[in-house]
Amino acid sequence: MNILVVDDEKGFTEVISDHLQTEHFEVDCASGGSEALDLMKGKRYHLVILDIMMPRVDGLQVLKAMRKNGDNTPVIFLTAKAEEEDKIKGLGLGADDYITKPFSMAELLARIRTVLRRAAPGSELTSLKIGKSVVDFEKFTVTRGSRIETMSRYEADLLRLLASDPGKIFSRDEILNCVWGVEAFPTNRTVDNYIVKLRQKLETNPKEPRYVVSVYGTGYKLCLE
Repeated sequence: MNILVVDDEKGFTEVISDHLQTEHFEVDCASGGSEALDLMKGKRYHLVILDIMMPRVDGLQVLKAMRKNGDNTPVIFLTAKAEEEDKIKGLGLGADDYITKPFSMAELLARIRTVLRRAAPGSELTSLKIGKSVVDFEKFTVTRGSRIETMSRYEADLLRLLASDPGKIFSRDEILNCVWGVEAFPTNRTVDNYIVKLRQKLETNPKEPRYVVSVYGTGYKLCLE
């Protein structure tokens, strides 16, 4: 996943970049608002980490320009303790979260994971009917008649992704990027294993799936009746 870090303190952005790269993110850095907007014209990012207080073009102006241009990339603001009013303005403009300096990398990573999960395709789904099964994404359950089974978060996120565009074929790499992108060293086999788990919960006959369908050499899709 691609992240853009924007702050006028070069050493600060380098520290954040180094930590995020160890978590297997791809990271670009910008030293100001104008440079950030230029980078976003030529590249799609999954998340922008954006300092509010910058000279010339500040973080609020960057966010306002993004949303005006129809760019809904999630944004986490970096703020100082005294910038309470700016936090409120940023959230009003469409920021997804903020974190107050100084902060730990563990806290930043936790917020990144939360924002990316909320922004993932299908994240707005709360329930779904698949054949005779009813999926509750808030309770992480699959109900089929009197039988209730529990899903893991990864199973739920994978099903949400497939359900975000029923009939669309999602490649294994696309699934890995969306569902496991913030974790270390997932493999194509990881996807296959979780598909098997979903089929066991959703299909009448998991060996002859009707809903979670393989497309040979390409990936998987969700077929809804």
